[in-house]
This record gives sequence, C-alpha cells and structure tokens, in this order.
Amino acid sequence: MRYTEVDFLIAPLEPWRDLLMVELMELDYEGFEETAYGLKAYVPTAIFERAALDGLMVKRDPHASISHTVREVPEVNWNAQWEREFQPVEVDGEVRVRAEFHPPVPGYAHDIIITPRMAFGTGHHATTRMMVRSMLQLDLVGKRVCDLGCGTGVLAILAERLGADRVIAIDNDDNAVTNARENVRMNGCARIVVEKGGTDLDEGAGFDAILANIERNTLLHAMPALAAALAPEGNLLLSGFVRQDGEVLAQAAIRAGLTRGQELHEGEWACSQWTRTYKA
Repeated sequence: MRYTEVDFLIAPLEPWRDLLMVELMELDYEGFEETAYGLKAYVPTAIFERAALDGLMVKRDPHASISHTVREVPEVNWNAQWEREFQPVEVDGEVRVRAEFHPPVPGYAHDIIITPRMAFGTGHHATTRMMVRSMLQLDLVGKRVCDLGCGTGVLAILAERLGADRVIAIDNDDNAVTNARENVRMNGCARIVVEKGGTDLDEGAGFDAILANIERNTLLHAMPALAAALAPEGNLLLSGFVRQDGEVLAQAAIRAGLTRGQELHEGEWACSQWTRTYKA
C-alpha cells in the first residue's frame, strides 16, 4: 500500500501540533512523526483528500500559522516505527504504562501494558497523564465507571486496577475498539466491556465516574448527557482541551448542574473534575 505524507510547519508548536494530530486521526491518518518545526502525517494514498486539509479547524485559528507540503511515499511499517520510538511512561511513581517488549520495573502499584496501534492514549500525551493523576485521587473501589472516547483503553484498565466493579469503555472508531479489546485481554482485565458508540449516554445510567478525554467541541455538545448519566455524587473528569477553553467548558458544566472540583494543568493542556451534587 502506498502512503501520502503531509509535512506541516506549525508556529507556535504547542498546543497546535497536538490539536492538529487529533483532527488528522479523525480523517484516518495512520502515522505521525513530530519534527523540530511541526508534524509529518501519513495516510493511505487511496483515501487522501487534499481538500480536507484546507477544512481543518486548527488551521482557521488566528493564533496559529500552519502550512504544509504533500508527497507520496512507499509503504511504512508503522509497528516497527512505533517499537523504535515508544518509551514507557511513568506517572507519579504509581502508574507505569509500557509496551509488552519492555520489562516490568518493581515499585509501581499499577503496571499497564499497551499496544496502541492507531489508537490514542499511551500516557505520553499530557491529557492522558493528567487523567491518570486525577483518577488516582478518586475512590473507585466497587464503583461503576465509563471511559468515554477510550482510545487504547488505558484509562479503563487503570479504573479496574483501582478497584472499579464494572467499566464500560466506549469509542466511535472501529480501530480503537479493536485495539482497546486487545489491551484489555493483554492486561487480564475481567470487568471491562468495550463498545462502539458515541457520547449519547443513557440518562440515569448511574455512573459513579465518567472519564472523558475528548476534544473541546465534543465535550461542550455532550455536557448535558454526561451530567445526566452520572449517579448522585458521581465524578466527571474532563480533558482534551487547552487552558483557554477551560472557562467555556466550566460554564457548560455549571449549566448542566455540576460542581467544580480540582483542575490540573500541564503546559497548555488542562484537566478538570466535576461532581453531580446530590440534592434531596
């Protein structure tokens, strides 16, 4: 199979490179390489659409300057490339996310094995790391958890390791669903169900925690449904957005009846906790 390489020049790099990558994944781009000045992205030539590049939302942002060049390249062995570049991720001395070919390291309470394939969520991204840190502050023992936009399933796996009684992992991408199921099996999880679906959670689903590491616009649209799917005193963890979008998301959460908890920042990225306060 032949691939098309799109070489992006981005200024400033952060957070626009990460936002661009998320958009390209939705267009079925299958590989990425960070460069000193931007990002190289790869998509099968058969499905490459030049016009789709002009419609990218991140390119319309006045705070970023993004240009690109296009060329066709031979087939790329993504798995071999990933194995060369992937390094274990360690969070707060408690969680270690590694590939199967990395040896375990003693001293970590939670050792998680992930093969990401084309799915998002290894812990390398700031949003995933902040979600992990926030989860470590929650009591999930015996709780019902939803990992919405699960990607590789890494947060769902951690939720089970933290004692959750039942975890529903949902993603709207077929590749992510397949990959999450692989990772769930690899980690010997027994209380996780991986499903294909969107953000339209059932009202009254009664989740004790919802983990939503998704982009800003999807979070805004889904906020009422997320709040309605929480049990009383249930927690909603949000990430996938930059600091400057924090207030608009906060207003949406407050309108949905949620109470603000802690907020974390790493670089330009943010993660916030919200609670559905019980009212007698």
